[in-house]
Amino acid sequence: MIDIKHLAQNVSRYAKELEIRGWNPEFAAQAADVYELWKNQKTDLDELLQKKNDFNKTIWNLSPEERESALSDMKKLSDEIKQKETGFKETGLSLTKAIAKIPNLTYDGIPVGKSDEDNPVVQTWWEKPSFDFEVKPYYELDVYKKYVDQKTGAKVMWARGYFMRGEMAKFQKVLFNWVEQIIWDNGFEPMYVPLMLNEKTMTDIGNLPDFDGQLYEVTINEDTKYYLIPSSEQPLMWYYAKKHVWDLKEPILVMANTTCFRKESGSYGKDQQWILRVHQFEKIEIDALCRPEDSERVFALNAKINEEIYSKLGLHFRAVEVCSGDMPAKHHKQVDYEAWFPGENKFREVCSNGAASDYQTRGLKTTYDRDGEREYAWSLNCTAVTFRTWLAIMEQFQTADGKVEIPEVLRPFMWWKTHLG
Repeated sequence: MIDIKHLAQNVSRYAKELEIRGWNPEFAAQAADVYELWKNQKTDLDELLQKKNDFNKTIWNLSPEERESALSDMKKLSDEIKQKETGFKETGLSLTKAIAKIPNLTYDGIPVGKSDEDNPVVQTWWEKPSFDFEVKPYYELDVYKKYVDQKTGAKVMWARGYFMRGEMAKFQKVLFNWVEQIIWDNGFEPMYVPLMLNEKTMTDIGNLPDFDGQLYEVTINEDTKYYLIPSSEQPLMWYYAKKHVWDLKEPILVMANTTCFRKESGSYGKDQQWILRVHQFEKIEIDALCRPEDSERVFALNAKINEEIYSKLGLHFRAVEVCSGDMPAKHHKQVDYEAWFPGENKFREVCSNGAASDYQTRGLKTTYDRDGEREYAWSLNCTAVTFRTWLAIMEQFQTADGKVEIPEVLRPFMWWKTHLG
């Protein structure tokens, strides 16, 4: 969440931020107004509570006649306090909702745009693969038809469910294990995390209301509801909620390899037939906590890891800087990596690298020590690999007979063959 005090002093700056993101710029002034009302109500309530406290200290010094009169006045004061507390609580809830509508401030110089079509290309790696046969999308390859069973998946999960068998399932495990090793070699600590989180966790981390409509809810009873994680980022970051991480002289680097869940409710009709957009998928997430001055260094480390993974795989891919209108609320800077899908003649996002400044950690109350003062740590989130990566491999490494050549760097882990299919 944002610092509401900072917003109140910089309403026009936040209104401009909302505008370039394509949000309603009036949210800034509305949040400032609710905050001003909240402050005034707090001042009034504090004064009444102080008056009540002073009375409790002096009542026994009064004469019986004075005490009786004072108790009558105090009864009226107590009733007024209850009324003020009710209004103050309601305003507090309104303020929480108003703050949730305000995104992080993007960095100066961010490309301004409306969608991913406006994301400028930063760098491209390798050449587009050339073929002496007609290339196919991954779902038309014989190896896909052999090892991916969507019909049975649909019977147990309805749309976008699938089973993956044999060599294809083995290959995904090999790919993810290989990526994990690269991440570990760069100093990240592996973690096993919960796959369900409560509503407060999702709100504090910045996924509600930003991801509202995309999250799967698990209702335990009328008072208890959980959300299946859309990424291991949420539990990884929440692990440090309400924790003081001391001086944070060195960044905290963590990673998790998990199953993730998303409704993809906003993508109805997009890639719905196959498995590019599914409700359940595998992903390796790498996250970090650091001091503000170390954020760029960690961002560069995450970029190095992503670029090492896709370069060593031999994929044709590119980095694009995410524009203002395509930026999630939590990030102030983000670079996405897109792999080439020759069967569709287009690039598709396979991972992303984002910096969230103190937007997440303010809600989580994750602090560190700077010269004896507690400040909020900065967080970074980065997707290293998803199931989409092997879809890109299938398309770029396809052969004329419908098989898929195993990237050379992965062959030692599947030494008994050079092709899938």
